[in-house]
Amino acid sequence: MFVWRKFIDASGEQGINCAVFRNESPNLASDLIRQADAIADHCWPGERHYTYVNSKAVRSRNPGFCFVAAGWRRCGLTKGGLLIMERP
Repeated sequence: MFVWRKFIDASGEQGINCAVFRNESPNLASDLIRQADAIADHCWPGERHYTYVNSKAVRSRNPGFCFVAAGWRRCGLTKGGLLIMERP
């Protein structure tokens, strides 16, 4: 499941926000993210894609890695400690 929304949040992050991502399939998460990026690019050409990763809620020693594998990068932390990821 992938949910995009376009808005400016309270912290000033702008662009197309990945509000929800969940992979319960046998497919690689990074492949699903690339496919979702392509759909978002079609709907909102030229827009920045970003998301937040709660490192404490992810069962990975490398939180956000599936986004990195899909071509995204880590670009900061929110005041609440969430990892900010973006596709440049």
